[in-house]
Amino acid sequence: MKRYTLAAALVALCAVTGTAQSGSEEDALRKVFKERFPDASIDHIAKTPVDGIYEIGLGSRVFYFSADGRYVFNGTLIDLNTREDLTEAYVVKVRRKAMAQLDESRMIIFEPKGKATHTITTFTDVDCGFCRKMHAEIERYGELGIRVRYMLYPRAGVESKSYEKAVSVWCAADQQKEMTFAKQGGVPAVRTCENPVKEHMALARQLGLQGTPMTITDSGEQIMGYMPATELLAQMDGGTKTTTQ
Repeated sequence: MKRYTLAAALVALCAVTGTAQSGSEEDALRKVFKERFPDASIDHIAKTPVDGIYEIGLGSRVFYFSADGRYVFNGTLIDLNTREDLTEAYVVKVRRKAMAQLDESRMIIFEPKGKATHTITTFTDVDCGFCRKMHAEIERYGELGIRVRYMLYPRAGVESKSYEKAVSVWCAADQQKEMTFAKQGGVPAVRTCENPVKEHMALARQLGLQGTPMTITDSGEQIMGYMPATELLAQMDGGTKTTTQ
């Protein structure tokens, strides 16, 4: 699928001034979208509770547009009566599906002590301060029954020392030990091998990563930044949401 920036998508969609007159509104909107983005694929299209407004999902991105295809906007749609975030409800489903389809052999996993009560997937950078703060509690996560699946996201890019470290950690004989060493400020011996780091980075961008650590819980909630292990557990168990750092 050809990837379009948000700005390009908005410009192109706003340029559309009409839809086909026959068939359902949904069919007409699909036709308009296909004309504007012949290589793109709609993952989801449905009416919203707002008259004349549809939502269209492209991966984890959601756009709202008028039934005639002329007007489009992006943002959060909230039902003020129920206080439900309708945009987040859709995106949560996308995240859960994406997480369920991941190959765990392409992750670095820290298993809990005893039975796992939750599994989180965290995009991490070995040189990120808050990533290191999170990893300093890795044993506490295990004690709480939280299974941590790490995916690697060196924020400085593929030409950086952080990327080199990420690959070196992945290629180590004991990935968990080397991850901890790197998170404590150690410099891993340079290693190369077939690795999924670029795949991890691409997925993180698709999921809207804005910084590290970024965690996806087993319920599909996205947590940006560091959250102490006990607070994270309370949130996943249905407690009050906590502001991350």
